[in-house]
Amino acid sequence: IFPTGAFAPGETMVKSRIAIAIATLALGAGLAGADAAQPARAAQWTQLASLPDWTGIWEVDWANKRGIRTPRPQMKLTPEYQKKLDAYRAAQKQGENVQSEAANCVPPGLPGIMTQPYPIEFLYSPGKVVMLIEAYMQFRHVYTDGRKHPDDPDPTYMGHSIGHWEGDTLVIDSVGFTESTQIAPGVPHSDKLHIVERIKRVSPDWMEIQTTLTDPVVLAEPFTTTTSYRHLTDDIKEYICLENNRDGADEKGRPSLNLEK
Repeated sequence: IFPTGAFAPGETMVKSRIAIAIATLALGAGLAGADAAQPARAAQWTQLASLPDWTGIWEVDWANKRGIRTPRPQMKLTPEYQKKLDAYRAAQKQGENVQSEAANCVPPGLPGIMTQPYPIEFLYSPGKVVMLIEAYMQFRHVYTDGRKHPDDPDPTYMGHSIGHWEGDTLVIDSVGFTESTQIAPGVPHSDKLHIVERIKRVSPDWMEIQTTLTDPVVLAEPFTTTTSYRHLTDDIKEYICLENNRDGADEKGRPSLNLEK
């Protein structure tokens, strides 16, 4: 006779074998489920082959090697922000230190990060395009899986970006930017800033990015620019900005760097 709750040795062995069998079946079911998911996962990666080939890295055509540079359009500001820009320019003329926070290792965020004199690399994965930006070792996630913007996105330097493909053009819609960044030197933005980018490879050696900024608080009308990028067969390099770096300035606020020394 065995106490209540105890089992005879043979019964204990049987129950142990039953437990092992159940665990084995559960593991097998899990593996079977994983195997069943493989074709769908493979199909997702296969679909990426149909996207435009942006292999390599891309850099702004600062030297105008493409030979099509046009004058940059004039940004039209609301009266309040035009006054701020005028004050900024007046301070520059008087020699005051009006350097941006980039001099202190703070990244410029959008839209400025896309026109730094450093290359950009595009990586595809199912439901996402990732941009690796050498400047400040930054990256961007562009979600192409059909999701919407959050109702109240946390402000960040790159904002929240969703995108979709229109043929061979990637259309990116971004919102939710930290207000510590600027849309142009001396021009801050509000929490209403909305950026739309249209990216297209126009030839084997050239890419164009059309960028439209909308901010009803700051801009009197949407501001659109188109920038050419040239294709390079190089790699993204490591970019290091010194920790706690500070932009040196003399008593008049001018940068203290002297190239003649």
